[in-house]
Amino acid sequence: MFYRIKRALVWIRRMRYSRGFGVQSPWAYRFIRYVVNEHYPYYEYTHLNKEVYGINKFARKLCRLYFRIANYCQPKLVVDYGSSTTAYRTYFRAGCHSCHVVQLSADEKGMDKLDDLLTQNAKVDVARISLKGDYRDVVDKLMDHVDRKSLLIIQRIKKNKSTVDYWRELVDDERTGVTFDLYYCGIIFFDNKKFKRNYIVNF
Repeated sequence: MFYRIKRALVWIRRMRYSRGFGVQSPWAYRFIRYVVNEHYPYYEYTHLNKEVYGINKFARKLCRLYFRIANYCQPKLVVDYGSSTTAYRTYFRAGCHSCHVVQLSADEKGMDKLDDLLTQNAKVDVARISLKGDYRDVVDKLMDHVDRKSLLIIQRIKKNKSTVDYWRELVDDERTGVTFDLYYCGIIFFDNKKFKRNYIVNF
């Protein structure tokens, strides 16, 4: 019940940002319309509903977004930091069967694993970051291993004042390009050839 009430309030506040309305950039409009807010009932969803169970509607909504992002980006390497579930990893792999998903815990062991991973790989294609542990250090390290096609997902950017302020820092960071504020998460691209702008999206 609480989720439904909160979701309704967020939707009402962001109603004018629905499905790419008012977005002038053709590329940003396509990303919002056909990736973020794509409502096509992918066949894989039915299979994944059976494979991944015991998660709430909020987690399922994010899982399906990550499936679509993987399908859109076709990444080779995905980093999943601080997740308490394997659900996100499963959906990433379903969106791109050939991708390698590395799940990292939000502790010292996870940081050591990240250092080893980045030593072996020059580029990270997609990363999903929970705002836990040394997440600032994690994001800084990842941003040294991205290119213009890479994408970072920062989850729960509106959790509290600290996370809101951190998201604003990332939006203003000279290293980041176009960003998308979905309320429940933020998405960062790094193509500096595109006009830098933060899009608010009713997700």
